[in-house]
Amino acid sequence: MHKTIELKIVTPDRVLLTETVEGVSIPTVEGEITILPEHIPVIAAMKPGELRIKKDGKESFFSVTRGVVEVDGKLITILVDAAERAEEIDEKRAEEARNRAKLLMTEKRTDEESFTSAAAELERALSRIRIARKRARGSRTSINQ
Repeated sequence: MHKTIELKIVTPDRVLLTETVEGVSIPTVEGEITILPEHIPVIAAMKPGELRIKKDGKESFFSVTRGVVEVDGKLITILVDAAERAEEIDEKRAEEARNRAKLLMTEKRTDEESFTSAAAELERALSRIRIARKRARGSRTSINQ
């Protein structure tokens, strides 16, 4: 049997997921990190991107926004503004969000705060599109160890 660790994904609205998993790959501002059972304690700032969860030898994907991850060796707690399962992503809506964000970035070049906000929206939309396309290609494959 594989070693496991508890995972909890929390948004302001709800606890999205509570599961026992084999590992999680998380997009942080310092780069992607992978958390496995018995990982040393860590707290890291997250950036929008793809969250990959390994359970029973398979991977599942979530799109996440900025947030924080805390690991204590027995529990991974992910606190994010928003998270979405790959199956819930509407690729057409994500494309529309990408186009809106690009337009906003063009219009708000002189307003640093608005430009930064639009850039974050663009990053989230691109992440959602990537994850939706992976799901469409059926990339949820078994990982043998």
